[in-house]
Amino acid sequence: MDAQTQQFPPAFQGAASKGHKEIVELLLDNGAEIDAHDQRCSTALQCAVATCNKRLVELLLDKGADIDIQGGILPKPVNIASANGNWRILKLFLTRYVDAQAQGDILARALVVAALHGQRRIVQLLVLNGANLNQQVESSGAVLFSAGERLTTALQAAAAGGHKSVVKLLVKSGADVGAPHHRSVTPLQAAATRGHRGIVRLLLDNGAGIDEHTQHSPTAIQRAVVNGDREMTDLLLRRGADASLQGARLAPPLYIAVAMGHKSIVRLLLSHDSYNKTPSERYGTALMVMLSLRHRPKDQVHSHDGSVIGDHDSRLLQALMLEDRRYDDEESKFTD
Repeated sequence: MDAQTQQFPPAFQGAASKGHKEIVELLLDNGAEIDAHDQRCSTALQCAVATCNKRLVELLLDKGADIDIQGGILPKPVNIASANGNWRILKLFLTRYVDAQAQGDILARALVVAALHGQRRIVQLLVLNGANLNQQVESSGAVLFSAGERLTTALQAAAAGGHKSVVKLLVKSGADVGAPHHRSVTPLQAAATRGHRGIVRLLLDNGAGIDEHTQHSPTAIQRAVVNGDREMTDLLLRRGADASLQGARLAPPLYIAVAMGHKSIVRLLLSHDSYNKTPSERYGTALMVMLSLRHRPKDQVHSHDGSVIGDHDSRLLQALMLEDRRYDDEESKFTD
């Protein structure tokens, strides 16, 4: 029954993915494991949700399928239904959990995923059904780029996804426009990282802090400069961003722009009123930076651990990493 080759999934999951309700029921009656899965194969419930098969989802739930198991490449069932905008299946999950805490967790996770995928109708229905707009969700699977910064609230997810109508709905419904988790980002930082200028304006108009940052999360303008996004940098400067601030492990914006070769952004920062021409304690003037980089021997630059790195990589490291290790001691005070 569970024989499997590299080409075919187990019979049970195969029947579920094809929507064969009677065969699924027959296999269950003959001993099939309802939550069977591995690294390659998803559960039958995941398959049923992915194909939007409400009748099969009902059957599997009646037989005791676990909605919190994730197998194969598919996300958890709640996440699949939220991303697909399938309210009927989400309602099934909610009605099966009478415990208020469990219902709240499902609502919050579904809200983050729906917001990330721009499912405005689902977001609206979840809000109307009591979803906590500001609940931190660690298991949504939503991240910001390859850096792995987690998107733990619905507003962060909507801002990162560029879904302006969802952002408007969440803000109007009372979502917090700031206050990141220490390992997460603010909605403004998420929007700035992805280059969504319209959402950045919307968030700033609704009270978002333009210079918010933590030991692990750079400012919005630092993110824009790293991306070489001149338009975003200009917008943030015009809205009052502090061009001398240093957030997380990133250097101040001018230093980043110089070292990464973003010439138009260097000009923009130098011409802006907020640029402080007094050498900072840690980085010096832009001229000093350029000279120090210019005179480093090519292909013979050493990193902190003593290994030799290329000239281009050395510029990025010098721009993006602090020169001392004081954050290493501070970082040890925090845990995920």
